[in-house]
Amino acid sequence: MHLIIDYPWFFVLFCLLAGAAVSALLYYVSFRRRGADARPFGKRVTLLLAAVRFLAVSLIAFLLLAPLVKRQHNITEKPLIVIAHDNSESLALTADSSYYRTDFQKSMDNLASKLRSDFEVVEYVYGDHVALCDEDTMPLFSNKATDMSELLNAIGERYYHRNVGALVLAGDGIYNKGVNPVSQTSSLTFPVYTIALGDTALHRDAAIAHIRCNRIANLGNKFPMDITVNAARMNGEEALLSISNGGKQLFSKQIRYQGDHFSTVEQVLLEATAPGLQRYEVALTPLNDEQSTTNNYRSVPVEVIDGHQKIAIIAAAPHPDVAALRQSITANSNYEVDCFLASESGLEKIGASQSNARQRFVPDDYNMLVFHQLPSKSGAVNADMTTWLKGGVPALFVLGSATDLPRFNAMHTGLEIVSRIDRQNEAMPLFNSNFTLFTLEESVARQLEQCPPLVSPFGDYKSNGNMQTLFFSRVGTVNSGQPLVAMVQLQGGEGAASAQPVRYAFVAGEGLWRWRLSCYQQFGTHEPFDMLVDKLVSFTALRFSKDRFMVEVSNVFSESEPVVLNAQLYNDNYEAVNVPEVSLTVQAMDAEASHEPLRYAFNRSGQGYTLNIGQLVPGLYRYTATTRFNGKDYTASGSFLVEQQLLEELTLRADHSLLQTLATSTDGAMLYPEQIDQLPEMLKNRKDIKSLIYTETTYGDMHNMLLVFLIIVLLLGIEWVVRKYNGTV
Repeated sequence: MHLIIDYPWFFVLFCLLAGAAVSALLYYVSFRRRGADARPFGKRVTLLLAAVRFLAVSLIAFLLLAPLVKRQHNITEKPLIVIAHDNSESLALTADSSYYRTDFQKSMDNLASKLRSDFEVVEYVYGDHVALCDEDTMPLFSNKATDMSELLNAIGERYYHRNVGALVLAGDGIYNKGVNPVSQTSSLTFPVYTIALGDTALHRDAAIAHIRCNRIANLGNKFPMDITVNAARMNGEEALLSISNGGKQLFSKQIRYQGDHFSTVEQVLLEATAPGLQRYEVALTPLNDEQSTTNNYRSVPVEVIDGHQKIAIIAAAPHPDVAALRQSITANSNYEVDCFLASESGLEKIGASQSNARQRFVPDDYNMLVFHQLPSKSGAVNADMTTWLKGGVPALFVLGSATDLPRFNAMHTGLEIVSRIDRQNEAMPLFNSNFTLFTLEESVARQLEQCPPLVSPFGDYKSNGNMQTLFFSRVGTVNSGQPLVAMVQLQGGEGAASAQPVRYAFVAGEGLWRWRLSCYQQFGTHEPFDMLVDKLVSFTALRFSKDRFMVEVSNVFSESEPVVLNAQLYNDNYEAVNVPEVSLTVQAMDAEASHEPLRYAFNRSGQGYTLNIGQLVPGLYRYTATTRFNGKDYTASGSFLVEQQLLEELTLRADHSLLQTLATSTDGAMLYPEQIDQLPEMLKNRKDIKSLIYTETTYGDMHNMLLVFLIIVLLLGIEWVVRKYNGTV
């Protein structure tokens, strides 16, 4: 323990002088004035009282210097052992499911108890999400998917800079979500010990392993559907593969299995004959003694849309962002994209023949405009942009170093960037979980957060009150609180002939092409970026109808996610209101589902309504929302599909080779359930799993110390008692 003061140490002499002065004035001067016979006590007692008063006053004076007490003490941190339990359905579907629920769970409980004597132990369950293990989340084998990569990411993030000794991972090695966990072993700083569960035997089974199909088709067009059929130990047998919609069979083919390991891909061309959400049922006739017949049936939702949407991308200069946006938008067959390059003489259509390259641009021909770094500092087509927006056409603005910010602010799009210097930031995306305009899967958002930074304009961002931010701008490790990707809904464009709402979207940074490439490099697919662009375009390009009452809901939900609906009601001036009550009726359309209608009431949220009705059983549902406003009845209806998740049932054969690779690549080991008792000793014998000792330094104010207070009280108390005893108090 050390004392620290902000004053020179000779100030302590002043404290001692103060104590001596007070003691001398009280006992020497006052007692000297009295005669020897008038003194209440003797010389020794007087000296004792003077010393006590001297110490008390000196100590109090020293406390006025605000001294700090520096303490150092050692902290011992035990190694942390993380135990992860597989909580997916694949283990419950095996023949040993009862063992995993009872005896094996007792073995894992005993393992945790033994490890706690030497280590700090924390338990997790993993499947389609990762959660701390407690009485309510003990392995129930109920998760519809397995994402082992999310488990490794969660441990790495939650216990960064902690003394993690090892990860004990109990599972069957089957993953059907996320990336291959082996690819993440290079970033792990601790060994992984795997406990191999499940059945590696090849059982007699046939399954519809995968269906590849566009989820959106245009009415009257034909769209492809690729169906992958796998079969094991069914050589020489036949099954019927069929596709039906609304009870009508559209395709059928007899498949003959050849060999014990059979796989084939059937390519089918279907015609979209009816608009709306259509569910196509794919079935494979089950045969005798199959391990599972659930994986013989799959349903595919396809939204059939009556009509295309045209989108124009207008760029200030050639830029790889334009190609990235075009590729992502056209991934949805419902969109047709034209690209234009701005110049002083007008717009030049990219990819057009020389004869019609400078054709007249008509903004009303397009459902949405995408402006890349426009208005630009070069002044090209800047004057025309205000005219185009006055027509109420939705727009997506991609801002960058070439954007003329004062001209952009003058367009009153709902976002203004005030900057006194021409500078850019490198901004990383930070997902806003409170975003409500549409649903972006959190797993996709987290993948996008790992993309390279965008070159974002520096300045003070001012937004309209209706703006919602999907991604904040993160500069370094700091959340700037400024929007990087955001949307706003305004009450009609500036000077628009109609008061109907118009939507604008903003990406406050250039370099989107890096996001698309990064997604493919890290995850092997462009899907995260394409999904983001599709969500932005589908939300922004929505043309408001003259209906005053609308309900927005996703077409497809999985059975493990809640069904959320949003509603908007507008008055005669197309201003959003939420005064009246809004009721909702949901009716199951499937014969096997309950036909009792479900009734709900919307909750008011902001200027609209929202309703979370929780999880529903798989099936097709039709909804009808009703309300009454200003003496008029309003109704909105539609349908959505709750999709059954069969990922865990498609593959039941355990993958112990993955568990072995995961263990050996991290200097761990793979064990079987009967070897669990060996694990505590294996961990104790490792030289790299040891307790760490940290030295912690703390600072505290001396006047807050109880001991100092007691010493002062004791000194003054002694003086008071002595003087009281001698009758001088």
